[in-house]
Amino acid sequence: MSVAHIVLNVFMEAVSGREQELENELRALLAPTRAEQGCLAYELHRDPENPVKFMFYEKFKNESALDEHVHSAHFQKFLAYRQSNDPVASTIVTRWRTVV
Repeated sequence: MSVAHIVLNVFMEAVSGREQELENELRALLAPTRAEQGCLAYELHRDPENPVKFMFYEKFKNESALDEHVHSAHFQKFLAYRQSNDPVASTIVTRWRTVV
């Protein structure tokens, strides 16, 4: 039986002047997220024409794997950081499901 993977495109725009700070925080998520058992892809991109814009391409094995990611210590640390000192001006999350 095929499993429909969960795919997210997360678009973030940094507060002007805080682009590098946001990039550093997002880079800190890469290694621990990629090490998660249910993570199939976790790629960070930056707009070459507008450096305040970032995009994650995320692919998780299933809903359970995404839930584990959202509740992981490293992601919770990022959310806590955003609550206290948010370098993000806007976020748009588009959720996809692989067609099987």
